[in-house]
Amino acid sequence: MAMTLRLSEADDRLLSDRARTENRSKQEIAREAIRAYLNDHDRRVEDLEDDLAIARYSLRRELNEVSYTPHTEARRALGLDRPVGE
Repeated sequence: MAMTLRLSEADDRLLSDRARTENRSKQEIAREAIRAYLNDHDRRVEDLEDDLAIARYSLRRELNEVSYTPHTEARRALGLDRPVGE
């Protein structure tokens, strides 16, 4: 899908200067900048999702909705305590 990127004169001048300095096309530099922006945006969304998960866990813990299962019981429930060679 084609997109048109509209830049102010000052931004276009900066992009042209960078392209000339790096001996690359303006399109290549713009694509790279857009990709970096989107990756950074994805990372911020993932960080917010992590923060939300921690907040939900903290709330459940405060409401006494969190319970713990001993390791041996968890292994038994998952069927991981089979005798060797079975």
